[in-house]
Amino acid sequence: MSRVLTILALFLFSAVFAQESMPVRVSVTSQPSGASVIIDGQDRGVTPLVMYDLKPGRHHLKFRLAGYREVDRYFRMDEAPLIEKHEVLEEIKGILLVKSEPEGCDIRIDGQSVGTTPRLITNLAAKNSYTVRLRKAGYLDQSFSVKFNGRVPVVKDVKLVLSSGRIDVRSEPVGAEVTVNGIVRGLTPLVVNDVPKGRATVKLSKEGFRDEIRELAINAGDKQVLSVALQGQPGTLHLTSQPEGARFYIDDEAHGKGPITIQDLKAGQYCVRAEYDGYAAMTKTVLIENGSSARVEFKLSNIMGRLEVRTNPVDAQVVLDGRIMGKTKSRDKNAVFSDVMAIENVSEGEHVLIVRKEGYAERVLHPKVNRESTTRCRVGLKRIFVPNVRVVTTRGTHEGVFVSSGVNGIVIEVKLGITRSFSKDEIRKIEYLSDVK
Repeated sequence: MSRVLTILALFLFSAVFAQESMPVRVSVTSQPSGASVIIDGQDRGVTPLVMYDLKPGRHHLKFRLAGYREVDRYFRMDEAPLIEKHEVLEEIKGILLVKSEPEGCDIRIDGQSVGTTPRLITNLAAKNSYTVRLRKAGYLDQSFSVKFNGRVPVVKDVKLVLSSGRIDVRSEPVGAEVTVNGIVRGLTPLVVNDVPKGRATVKLSKEGFRDEIRELAINAGDKQVLSVALQGQPGTLHLTSQPEGARFYIDDEAHGKGPITIQDLKAGQYCVRAEYDGYAAMTKTVLIENGSSARVEFKLSNIMGRLEVRTNPVDAQVVLDGRIMGKTKSRDKNAVFSDVMAIENVSEGEHVLIVRKEGYAERVLHPKVNRESTTRCRVGLKRIFVPNVRVVTTRGTHEGVFVSSGVNGIVIEVKLGITRSFSKDEIRKIEYLSDVK
């Protein structure tokens, strides 16, 4: 029995001695592997790692791997003959904020869509590099690379370029219809978007103005300004008057007697004047619009007077202001005064009226005529003795005023109111001193 106890004691002593003399093994692993292992500040290698040389006591263990969070652990060497330390490392995620102008662009990271702008993306491994592409209809794709520095946020603000061009169309005057490549796009002022790159035909149209066509070269992302001064179409002016036949002047330039039509007038205001003898001149301001046709009638007011002349004797010559108006007549041979000689369209004011007849003293009058009224003149001429015929007879020569003649001879007035007849047999010669009716 004592022998057995002795053998057991020897066995226990040898076991304890063996344990104290055997070095402790430390196994360090990580997921993923390849992490640097730092013991008490000293780099000891990368996982998986086995160490036998650690001294007894408490130690600081650090796991370090790019793209993953560092991990700190503590352990004691007296924990067991075999110490196993395994760590699942937490991957560091980058912070990416993507903004764009315009917003709403599709975001593709390494070919995979992750949403639209603006967007904060926090699920990308910081250790990797990425290619980001932004897409939006009507714009050119934009690509950029992203590389993170740990958790430091990366902000990308991208301005996309239109895949087509824009045309800022302006006109004078405004309100012109804009047609681009045959498609009506609206009225000026107008910004036309989504104009395909290449040649663009722009037409501006407005009533009363000539069409204007421009050819533009459009590049992707262009914004061109097109300013066009529209040229007005000429207008037409029709002029008439009452009474018809007035003379028309436009801005003091004579254009003839109406009714007349004047074409090719530029848009604007015109001063139109109508004149007609015996009527008051009339002026109107006429507005001609581009491509329009205007009709203007002038109703003129008669501002002239009327002069009526009757004479005694009949057949007297009437002269007004130096102009011979004719001779008075009478349908009644027994009438003392002639019928009325009416002189129309006599201007307002005082005039010089002369009535004359051979054998009578000339009368000069100064009648005053008022507009739109009649002035009447009864003119009696005083008889004077003015010989107008000479009769040579066998008994002498006689002068007088012709009265009448016939086959038997001639009768003349030899003195005022005294007549004498000369027979054909005694007359040698008759001489007329003036025209005799």
